Amino acid sequence: MPSPRPRRFDLIAFDWDGTLFDSTQLIVRCIQRAVVDVGGAMPTEQAAAYVIGMSLAQALARAAPDVPPERHQELGARYRFHYLQHQDD
Repeated sequence: MPSPRPRRFDLIAFDWDGTLFDSTQLIVRCIQRAVVDVGGAMPTEQAAAYVIGMSLAQALARAAPDVPPERHQELGARYRFHYLQHQDD
């Protein structure tokens, strides 16, 4: 049975990044917690927010300059842990 109204759009896409949900504070908190978890000094909110948009490895290395490279894999794992714990907040 044909639709009573003509279809006006083939696809509707949303830019999730800040349009429907602003994840900045969540990302900042997760970066801060991950850095502390691996023994680094907690980055400021400004420093943690500055790296948003970089690749995860690059962002975490820059946000945690005092964390040695051999701990970066663990740092990434801790970030993912915290993000998954709070992604629905």
